Amino acid sequence: MFLEHLITEPFLGADPAFGVPEITDIHYDVWLLRITLHFERLDAPVYVEFDGIRGFRVLDEADLLEFWNLEERVKGWLRCVKSGGWSALESTRSGFVSGITANYEEYLLAGMNDCISILAFAPPKIYVPTP
Repeated sequence: MFLEHLITEPFLGADPAFGVPEITDIHYDVWLLRITLHFERLDAPVYVEFDGIRGFRVLDEADLLEFWNLEERVKGWLRCVKSGGWSALESTRSGFVSGITANYEEYLLAGMNDCISILAFAPPKIYVPTP
């Protein structure tokens, strides 16, 4: 099955030293997807914003077991999906027109309990609190 061949790379700017975040809020208003993250090592939230959203989904990480190596969790909390992700799964449906016509990138934000797959036309902006 193609999902066994998930290929990702870390998104630059998503510091893996922060650890694994808890996703505490998701706001979408057609123009912007804003995700609020809580990291135990930080005193204030981190915000991740995507402009130009094609779609997103939120699932419990247990519902994405086919993505995870049984020995270890995917490294990094924000990954660029190169192949085998949600878009590839949706592209198996004949009605998924975006798979043919849209020029977007896919990202996977992996939280402690939830994961968000994002299809976006532009890379995210990450806002980290200053000490």
